[in-house]
Amino acid sequence: MKKNNYLLFLVVIAFSGILFTSCEKETNMIVRNWTLESKTIAGVDVATACETNSRWNFKADGTYAIYDSCDKTQTGTWSLADDSKTLTLDNVAVYQVNKNSVTSLVIEMEVGGINLVIWSFN
Repeated sequence: MKKNNYLLFLVVIAFSGILFTSCEKETNMIVRNWTLESKTIAGVDVATACETNSRWNFKADGTYAIYDSCDKTQTGTWSLADDSKTLTLDNVAVYQVNKNSVTSLVIEMEVGGINLVIWSFN
């Protein structure tokens, strides 16, 4: 009987861990160092020499730092909407989140109702 109770206890603990990790908010996936892979307008790469391989570091405390290839650093705050589809930098720049996974981040900036600029990170 003790063996059955112990086994049941282990199953409940394991199942609880699966539930909590699967319900984790997508915000955690954006919190990391991202490297700019491309910046495109209408499919054409328009990243400047300074933007190429820039690193965008989103921190868990809601701050970010962008380090470009020309040794310039931009810092500020970021937030992700509850639906994880809108990323806002400094309460001004708004990006639509197309993809947010452990290995890839794709954001778009809309200009005049058209998704004009697309940033892809890995």
